[in-house]
Amino acid sequence: MQRMRRIALALSLPIVIAIGLVATASANGGPAGKTDVCHFASHKYVEISISTNALPAHMRHGDVMPDAYGSCP
Repeated sequence: MQRMRRIALALSLPIVIAIGLVATASANGGPAGKTDVCHFASHKYVEISISTNALPAHMRHGDVMPDAYGSCP
C-alpha cells in the first residue's frame, strides 16, 4: 500500500508542477514569482496570492486554480 502511494505521488508530482508553470505563465499582471490560487479555508474557497514554489504543496491539499474568469468556486 505504501509503495503504491509513493508511485502515485511520483507520477502526479510532475503533472502538478507543470500545471503550476502553465498557470504562472498565463497569469497576467501579478507580481513576479507569484500566482493566485483558490485556497480552501473555513469550508469555502478564498483567493490568495502565493509563491510559485508553494503551488505544488497547495494543490496537494485541495486548493484549485481560479477559473477562466479569475473566480474561485
